[in-house]
Amino acid sequence: MATPRANVPRPVIAPPAPEPELLPVHEPEPEPAEEAPRAPRPTKPRSSWSVFTLLERITRMDGLFREGLPVRYLPHVLFIMFLTLLYIGNTHYGYRMNRNIQKLKLETEDLRADYTTLKSDYMEASKQSEVARKVAAYGLVESSSPPFRITVPAGRLDEAELDKLPIITADSLMARAVRDSLATVAADSVALAEGEIEE
Repeated sequence: MATPRANVPRPVIAPPAPEPELLPVHEPEPEPAEEAPRAPRPTKPRSSWSVFTLLERITRMDGLFREGLPVRYLPHVLFIMFLTLLYIGNTHYGYRMNRNIQKLKLETEDLRADYTTLKSDYMEASKQSEVARKVAAYGLVESSSPPFRITVPAGRLDEAELDKLPIITADSLMARAVRDSLATVAADSVALAEGEIEE
């Protein structure tokens, strides 16, 4: 088993000192002959124009803060800050309303598509052939005779007169329809013969 180390500083061993390097000896260069002094270069004047200098010239705010914060302008500054906050709030409200309008437009288009689909299904289901096909399961049959009007004479009918009236059945209705159509054809042919109807 190893012995625990003691918590004592260790001696620091310094690295060996480097040996001095021998530098090559340079011979001094001969001094050049005196040259004529050069003329100084013409320097371009620095442009003093910048956005900040322009703002400083226009606003001249140094005079306002010479004696401290000018309290007399505080209501105007607060009013401008209020208008700025109102403008920012109005912009956010406009963006929010625009997003809601776009969302409602999408929902309206979806509902319109659903409405169109349901309307076409309803129109298809309300066709006479579709209704006849669906009610055939209940034993209902489509009527083949046209509708007719029942006329009752004015006044009171007694039982003897009711017995004289024919009983209405499907066959009697069909016979009445044929008789009426023949009467119409005969009336048209008579009118044509007399020249009342032009071809």
